[in-house]
This record gives sequence, C-alpha cells and structure tokens, in this order.
Amino acid sequence: MAQSAHDWNAGNLDAFMHGYENSPATIYVGAKTIFHGYAAIRGHYASHYGKTMGVLSFSDLTIRSLGPDYAVAVAHWHLAMTDGTKPTGIFSLVLHRGPGGWHIIVDHSP
Repeated sequence: MAQSAHDWNAGNLDAFMHGYENSPATIYVGAKTIFHGYAAIRGHYASHYGKTMGVLSFSDLTIRSLGPDYAVAVAHWHLAMTDGTKPTGIFSLVLHRGPGGWHIIVDHSP
C-alpha cells in the first residue's frame, strides 16, 4: 500500500498500476461501473485523474489473510488535489500473491 501511494504521489500511473494483476480477469468495482481487465482499469484511472493525480494517503488500513496466497485489505483513501478539493472514500481489495509478489485482483472502491 505504501508503494501504491508513493507511485501515485509521484504522478506515475504506470508504476501505480503495477499493484494490480496485469490480467483480463482483474476487476474494479466503482460506484456505478464495473471495469474488467487491467487495461480497462488503467483507462479508468487515466480518464479520471490524468495528470492531476493529487496526493494519496490511506487510513484505518486492515489486512486479513485468506490463506498463504490471498488477503483482503480494507481502508479509507484520501486525495488532496491541486485545486484544493479533498475527495475521500473507502475500498476493499482482494490481493493474490503470485510469482511477482502481491497484486490486486479485485478492487471495490465505490
């Protein structure tokens, strides 16, 4: 999670996306839309944030193991945007540990 915030705060969407499993099976559940696949999720972030990604932080992070290779993470996310707005929300992530480390396979961020 710390690496995700670091990459986001550096304005590096491609590095931030390394936290997601690069698979057509990866899912992002937003407030009104479900995105299927790594490319669709990246496109969603790019269209919503583009070059004004702001500063990302997390609070109240809880991680629960679902076995040796799966976990669930739940937290609040906070953005401080350059225009002074401060959007915030909650998320739950299902993470899978594969050969390349831990990656998000389901992101529920309504």
